[in-house]
Amino acid sequence: MSAVPSLLALRPVSTVHRLEARSEACPLSLRHLAGALAAAGVTMPIFAAPFPAVARAALVAAKEARAVVGLSLPARVEPEPWFAVVARAADELAPRLPFFVSGEVTLEGDAGIESGFAASHRLLEAGVTHLAVDVSAVSLPRRAEAAARLAGLAAEREIAVDCALPATDGPPDVDEAIAYLEEFEGFGVRADVVSVRCRAPRDAAAAEAEARALAALGAAVVRPILRRGLLPDASLAAVRSARLCAVEDGGRALAAGARAARNDGARAAPAEGDGRALSPEAVNRVEALAYAEASALLEALGASGSAAIAEAALTARRR
Repeated sequence: MSAVPSLLALRPVSTVHRLEARSEACPLSLRHLAGALAAAGVTMPIFAAPFPAVARAALVAAKEARAVVGLSLPARVEPEPWFAVVARAADELAPRLPFFVSGEVTLEGDAGIESGFAASHRLLEAGVTHLAVDVSAVSLPRRAEAAARLAGLAAEREIAVDCALPATDGPPDVDEAIAYLEEFEGFGVRADVVSVRCRAPRDAAAAEAEARALAALGAAVVRPILRRGLLPDASLAAVRSARLCAVEDGGRALAAGARAARNDGARAAPAEGDGRALSPEAVNRVEALAYAEASALLEALGASGSAAIAEAALTARRR
């Protein structure tokens, strides 16, 4: 893809400060990318990538498909060294290719709000370009305020603000979602996207029902919708038809890499370590299997070419 230098100018300042000098890694705010791709109805995959080989695999697949992807920082992974590895990989393997970096803070009840504030600040300083806050464990009267307070840190840095709906047992209730979004934004923060954590549908019919519910939610709240949670094969066609903004891969690429590590007899699977237990040959196999899974998901979502679409929309706005 022939990206233009001006696209690099859209990188958030807080993220640029974390890049090496003259780096052409192009992490952008999901706020910009969601807006640029809204009319095209393209769904961006978000790959869970705590293991360097998985991050590299996703970036290579994205580069070959000319697609925008997200890379998510899983819980309990140190954000600063993780972002440094991702940024170097992007500069080396996919220079100037737009992507976004997702981070999530989970509040452990009302007592965890202050520590959540510190965790959110750390993620943003580390370089994430999309922040979500899970307030499901917070008491009902304080949920929206806590989420808005933490999300406000992202808004100050022009990082995408995600109104993550509290987890429920079934599809989101549209009226409840609207009420929660209004309460959330009543604290002075505008949501760029609304995310929903979903259970893995048991079959294609359930996946289609879920997709209809998510599409209806997007129409009602007039915000891009991001799907979280496991993503079985039965969901792929339905997710694509719902024209969601983004969808977590549910660890598909990571699981493929983990299988390669286990087959190698490594002491640590990708999700559990930093890769030092793997031989160079095993790392190559991890990356190859994760790449195959990432490429297949990009194809299933119809995401090929989305980077060029986003680039054209974003550079047109800058003229």
